[in-house]
Amino acid sequence: MASARRLKPHRAQREGMDTKNLPINRKSSIAVARLLDQMSDDLELEVVGGFQGIGRPVFISDINRPGLALSGYLDYFANDRVQILGNTEVHYMEQLPASALQRRLDNMFSFEIPAFVLSRNLKPRNLFLDMCNRRGIPVLRSLRSTDEVISRIILFLADEFSPETIVHGTTVDCYGVGCLIVGAPGIGKSETALELVERGHRLVADDVVTIKRRREDLLYAETSPIIEHHMEIRGIGIIDVKSVYGVGYVRNSKRIGMVVELEEWDREGQYDRTGLTDEYLTILDVKAPYLLIPVRPGRNIAIIIEVAALNHRLKEMGVHPAQRLNQRLMNLMSVADDA
Repeated sequence: MASARRLKPHRAQREGMDTKNLPINRKSSIAVARLLDQMSDDLELEVVGGFQGIGRPVFISDINRPGLALSGYLDYFANDRVQILGNTEVHYMEQLPASALQRRLDNMFSFEIPAFVLSRNLKPRNLFLDMCNRRGIPVLRSLRSTDEVISRIILFLADEFSPETIVHGTTVDCYGVGCLIVGAPGIGKSETALELVERGHRLVADDVVTIKRRREDLLYAETSPIIEHHMEIRGIGIIDVKSVYGVGYVRNSKRIGMVVELEEWDREGQYDRTGLTDEYLTILDVKAPYLLIPVRPGRNIAIIIEVAALNHRLKEMGVHPAQRLNQRLMNLMSVADDA
């Protein structure tokens, strides 16, 4: 079997989904108040000092433990990060004479520091709290362990600073594969997603899909908090999938495994008929597997997407059915030629 003719690259960009012109949102900073608001329940946070500085900005998604800075070494002090104070830092401050501690804190506070977060419900020295109050540096305290505080704050900040964009389309969790369905208005994206839900799969978002890039190479689709789990079906209107089908048929976020573009059947169009060549679509500088599926009366698009999702899972496990069949035929042809 000869290799399939390669489709023109990024057809979706030319016809349905122009990823080059997608508006990309990158947060340059977030306020400490947002960290407190979003993580207060998860980390059981409370403000114990510097409340007037709760609006201070955080510019980076990493954290820092200022042990070296407390010892007086400030050459590489990562002051622009949230500072985590655990047992080591708090007990070290307790052992320092008041004059030495004040001198070292003065040197530290000559830098702009977003906030301090204490773990294990630790209580720092009053001198430290007084200096933070005077300078308006927020001091938050959590009941959680230091490792928990670090990991959860890093995950939260990484999500906050993730580049994101908004796409007109629909996302469904189909057999564990996040399928982003795009195409021209009226092509049948929502109807296809509704049939997939009817077949037991889960809706992530319809019409307005927020896409975030996490860990540099992963794309996640999220529902809009305003219209979450609602769909517009022409002829019926707005339906609430969670209310109609139940909470087990929806989810708020899912990693995108593949992008499926629906387009009206074109007799002159070139469609992949073997699957030997993998196509990709680039979103937020991340390549996602891409399929172009022609739509015409009589084709059950939901079943096709189900098969595509299962085939994608096979490929992720190292099994490429089309290439395996092609190799088998090539071997047979080689044996016939030798005979």
